[in-house]
Amino acid sequence: MRVPHTRYPLRIEKSYAHTVGKAVGQVESTTLLLLKSEVKPVIDRGTVNDSLYNDDMIDWVESLISRLKELILGSFTDTDAKQMVERFMSAINTSNRANVASQIQSHELVKHSTLLSTGKPVVLAINPVAGDTQLDGYIKGKIAENVSYIKGIRDDYATKIEQIIYRGVTKGQSYGEMAEAIRHQGKMSRNRAAFIARDQSGTIYSQMTRTRHQSAGINHFQWRGMMDERERASHVAREGIIYNYDTADLLPGEDYGCRCTGDPVFDDELDDSEE
Repeated sequence: MRVPHTRYPLRIEKSYAHTVGKAVGQVESTTLLLLKSEVKPVIDRGTVNDSLYNDDMIDWVESLISRLKELILGSFTDTDAKQMVERFMSAINTSNRANVASQIQSHELVKHSTLLSTGKPVVLAINPVAGDTQLDGYIKGKIAENVSYIKGIRDDYATKIEQIIYRGVTKGQSYGEMAEAIRHQGKMSRNRAAFIARDQSGTIYSQMTRTRHQSAGINHFQWRGMMDERERASHVAREGIIYNYDTADLLPGEDYGCRCTGDPVFDDELDDSEE
């Protein structure tokens, strides 16, 4: 039985990006609805151009933006952001634990057993879920970090929309021009969510793999990449090379957006030169 590869959590990454992107889509829809119901009629009447520097018009714009921010915070709350991240972290932790456990259990040392006088098999003492306790603090820290990232996407979106509305009003833009700018900002925010999901999935999975491997006595790994057109040339050059976790100059998943992984290399598989 071959030791399973360390699997990059692609489905979890895509699910995380989709969840955050869906929340962005909701606030985008809220923004466009308010723009259509509140701003478009004023633009159609020509009131904006006629009263460009009128105090009442400025007060109206400020009130509009204030209400919009409340709607955005109401449809994409801090609690929503935390729940998204907690589901992501739970999924990636469960996946990694199962992946590493299957690697250890399939290894020859674990498969090998001796028989007690009772005739019951005894598996050698390697804990498939070693490292869970050590990861507790790391997981909590990553949850806080990712909540900050997701809230940042929402808050940055709100700031950019404020700028779009002010710029649209002061420049006399049409409803269509402002709506297009808002849709573009929504796309940018979803792209940012996708990048965060990819970057964090690689980083977190790699750290979990390292911790669980080393807690089980696995101190070396073999570099494995996606080997597609998106992979860095410098990472392709590392393909198949065996590294020591403690002395490697770079670990899989450390670079931004890296999807590389490390397969376990057990001590009995090492050449003398690699130990």
